Amino acid sequence: MFRPVCIKRLAGCGIAATLLAGTIGCEQLPGTPKEQGTAIGGVGGAVTGAALGGEHHRLLGALIGGAAGAGGGYLIGANSDRITHRDSGAAQEAMQRAQTAPATPEQARSAPTADLNGDGFVTMDEVVAMRQAGLPDQAIVERLRATGQVFELNPDQQRYLRERGISDRVITEMMEVNRDVRDRLLGGETGIISRPPGQ
Repeated sequence: MFRPVCIKRLAGCGIAATLLAGTIGCEQLPGTPKEQGTAIGGVGGAVTGAALGGEHHRLLGALIGGAAGAGGGYLIGANSDRITHRDSGAAQEAMQRAQTAPATPEQARSAPTADLNGDGFVTMDEVVAMRQAGLPDQAIVERLRATGQVFELNPDQQRYLRERGISDRVITEMMEVNRDVRDRLLGGETGIISRPPGQ
């Protein structure tokens, strides 16, 4: 059970994320104002998920930590090294790149995996770029698998991808990709996830 101070802190995180997102100029974000709102909405879910330790963000939420701003919702995959070492600085850079220089279909055509820029993360723009490049669902899933990364999507991120032509099949399979790696990390073998006593 949360103490009152914890509830206030969580509420503060959500407010801070909203306020900080508002200070970032919309002109810096790809897409229409409605699309930008969806991406920003994903941030609230990511920040709240990290604070609550929710199932959808137990790994990536821990990596992002208190990341606020519109970029927080762009991160959907990370390799186990990045997660194990809590490489939040590199995660921040990946999210910033996703905002300021989204991946292109040309990059998607030439990249061997879904990690189009090879930075150890997959962001939503990279998945969208694969669709824009005309890759079929199976090829997208294979490239996601080839990253060796762990993927987590909150409902806002799923909606964002669907609105950009990513199929339900890809979204569903993405969350099962490299599940053995995810389960190992969640099992606490790396020491980054601690389970409450009795679980």
